[in-house]
Amino acid sequence: MILPEIISAGIYDSRFVVKNLKESAPRKTSFFEIELPLENGGVSYIDSGSALITPDILICTKPGQIRHTKFPYRCYYLHVKLEKGILYDIVSSWPCFVNTSKSDKYQETYSKIVRHYNSDNENEIIILQSLVLELIYTLQNDLAKNVSANSKKNSGYVTIKLACEYIKTHLSSELSLGNVSEVMHLSPVHFHNKFKSVTGKTLREYIENQRLKKSVELLLTTDYSLTQIAFECGFSSQSYFNYVFKKRMNKTPREYVKEFYSKYEA
Repeated sequence: MILPEIISAGIYDSRFVVKNLKESAPRKTSFFEIELPLENGGVSYIDSGSALITPDILICTKPGQIRHTKFPYRCYYLHVKLEKGILYDIVSSWPCFVNTSKSDKYQETYSKIVRHYNSDNENEIIILQSLVLELIYTLQNDLAKNVSANSKKNSGYVTIKLACEYIKTHLSSELSLGNVSEVMHLSPVHFHNKFKSVTGKTLREYIENQRLKKSVELLLTTDYSLTQIAFECGFSSQSYFNYVFKKRMNKTPREYVKEFYSKYEA
């Protein structure tokens, strides 16, 4: 997993930065911008969506989105660059506006991030990275709980949960829609619809994500050959494994490993 590149972190207050403006001009974002409002304010606009600014939301903007803000706006902000991979996929999946009942907890984490970001001690980067990962983990966990709570209302939740567990323990097996739906005792069409409704992904997308996740783990923790890893993760061949990996990660498996360990070389 490639760690986030922290571009900037701090506190933004429109009353000091843009004193006489009522609204910012639309701009296209270059990084992931994760912000926690500190008080009630105006309105945040991202692409075609909008939300009232309150301390009970987090605002998550992805690269390439168009955003502007109706002031006033005071917030903690964190701008990060993520390489395509697991973390990139996680943060990209977040909604732009996330309701939270844990604003105090998030404020505590942001306060630590800003303090360590502004430190002159080079060793602070270790703590800073851990805090950013903690923020991502906490927000992802909260979102997963919200999805879980909503999904449990659906009659197919338990079935799909069992299907996901089956997939994770049978990645080296044939996991076609027909095979998995048969194991779950549902018709392929019915299973497909329920699976996408609960997980937000097609079966194929989910299986590919799990296979790539396991392949990264094996690449970094074993001395398996690429052929062995392809087999363990259920890819039909090493060449197809290389193709899927490069398509999703923008680098070959060997390039990924080399780049990962180069970051820790003296």
